[in-house]
Parts: sequence; structure tokens; C-alpha cells
Amino acid sequence: MILQAKNIVKCYDNLSVLSGVSLSIEAGQTIAICGRSGEGKTTLLHILGTLEEPDSGEIELAGMRLSRSNAKELRNQQIGFIFQSYNLLEDFTALENVLMPARIARKQITRSMGLELLARVGLEHKCDVPAKVLSGGERQRVAIARALCNDPPLILADEPTGNLDRENGKKVGELLLQLNKALILVTHDAELAALCHTQSVLKDGKLI
Repeated sequence: MILQAKNIVKCYDNLSVLSGVSLSIEAGQTIAICGRSGEGKTTLLHILGTLEEPDSGEIELAGMRLSRSNAKELRNQQIGFIFQSYNLLEDFTALENVLMPARIARKQITRSMGLELLARVGLEHKCDVPAKVLSGGERQRVAIARALCNDPPLILADEPTGNLDRENGKKVGELLLQLNKALILVTHDAELAALCHTQSVLKDGKLI
């Protein structure tokens, strides 16, 4: 089991957002989480990715129970993030963006390894191009390569095709499903969700 979450509860200003959500994922499994805007999908993804703390509940990541003391280390080792807004460093090149997680984790990684990651998403020829001049589809592919930098077993993707046109969205979706990683993605794209092993809906704080 890559990740297991049990009875996750989260409230904001006495408003219940997550009401006892449980979820687990194994290596190579893909899970789509759908639902209306404002239902707490991004909040759930952030909690699973250790970016936010739940009010109560437990999370195990790579067999270790998550705590404040180990959250950062486990996040750097076990999770790759892909965001709807890409979250790239605009003045840095595609390659520099891809290598950033390794630099943050103080891991040794070479330019050639970064180029291999860009090659996986078909962008090795754009390695020295600043992120700010890339197209939306190219930026999201760089974000995918960046998520793979530390070779994490789990990828969390928040609306990864939300800012893309239909053609680029389809390409990015296909690429995500070919990564052979455990993948949890939040999406409004019914076609992309249907390609995942499991489709869940977050409604009224419950995952169904």
C-alpha cells in the first residue's frame, strides 16, 4: 500500500469540509476524485500530500504514519505534485524547473537525468527555454516531468487538464495514465476520470 487515509476530518470556521474520508491506493493504481466546485477536493488532495493537516484522522504513507516530524521528509521522498496552474518558476528554464525538487531535497541529479525526464514528456528540445514562454500544454508537461524528478511512487494531480484546451488536455491525461505510478487526480474531466481504475465523488464531505 502506497497511501492509506482513515477518517479524515477537516473544518474551516465551524464549516465541515471533510467528514470522515477514507481512501487507499496501491502501486500502479489510478483514482479520479470528482465533484462540484467547493466540495473540498483540493483540500483533500493537500491533506493527502501533507501540505495541510487534518483536524483528525490518520494517514500512512509508504508504511509510515504521518506526523509533523516526518511530513516534509516523506513528502519529498514519496510524492510528486502536479497543479492546475503549473506552479513553475517563470524565469527559470524548463530543465531548471524539472530539477528543482532534487535541489530542494539536496539530492544529486545531473543535467542528463533532467533531460531524460523532459524526453519522457516530449520536451527535451525545450530544455533551455524559460517557462514563461512555453505554451500551456508545454508548461503542464514540464510540471509532470518535475513531479517525476525524485522518482516518487505517488503522484497527486489537482485539475491537471483544467487550464488546457481539449486536444492538449487529452494528451496530458494520456501521459499521466502512462506513468505507471500510483495516481490520485482531482478532475472535472469526465473522460479522463473514466480512464482511471477507480472513480469517486466527493459530496457533502464524504467520498462515494
